[in-house]
Amino acid sequence: MASNSETGHNKNVANFSTAYQILEEMGTLYNPSNAKIQLVNLDPIRTSLQTVITELNNKKPIYKNAVSAREVAIAPLGKLMTKSSNFAKSLDISATDKENITNQAKKIRGDQKPKSVNPETTETDGISTSQMSYDSRIANLDTYTTQLASHPEYAPNETEIQITSLQALHSNLVTLSQAVNSAGNALITARSSRNNILYKNETNVIQLIKDVKAYLKSLGDAGKPYYNAIVKLQFKETK
Repeated sequence: MASNSETGHNKNVANFSTAYQILEEMGTLYNPSNAKIQLVNLDPIRTSLQTVITELNNKKPIYKNAVSAREVAIAPLGKLMTKSSNFAKSLDISATDKENITNQAKKIRGDQKPKSVNPETTETDGISTSQMSYDSRIANLDTYTTQLASHPEYAPNETEIQITSLQALHSNLVTLSQAVNSAGNALITARSSRNNILYKNETNVIQLIKDVKAYLKSLGDAGKPYYNAIVKLQFKETK
């Protein structure tokens, strides 16, 4: 499913609630034979949507905070790779070993910084891709540190690029990235629940509103004011 803006999704939710209120105002005039669009069955859907939106809004700041903490911790990584790989070049080890260390450092630095993810707009694919990018860098750091540790000659005086420091950094990044992944997956689940209700379920909101409009139109002049009111509410379908 292509990504819609959060504004579009939230507008659909708000408009469904408004449409429900309009139908309530009709009183006994609103009496469809289609059980799916009867008020007694529309009300639980409205309630479920509000619950899902509340849950989604609660999960966004958790994800944002987790991402921010990882960003702060991983920010020095590129410079540390440059310093440590340059130090390795100064050692009395083979040219092949030096090249391997340099290449591994390049994998961690990367030619492109992972794209930042906006939890307000990014859907499943964007979050998952970002997670894999960071996880790959962190995994490569572990390989790199092990590679350096295999050379007894690698014993810098600079604390920040010592093996124990790099190992501690890796351990911290693993913990922080796991927190991001957990929060991101929870966000994905919440979005999926919302999208199922709005667009995917058999009794999805978009289809229900179409059926409601058709029923109101069938009422002729009596239903026209209510039909016109609901038609003014814009419901955007996913592409």
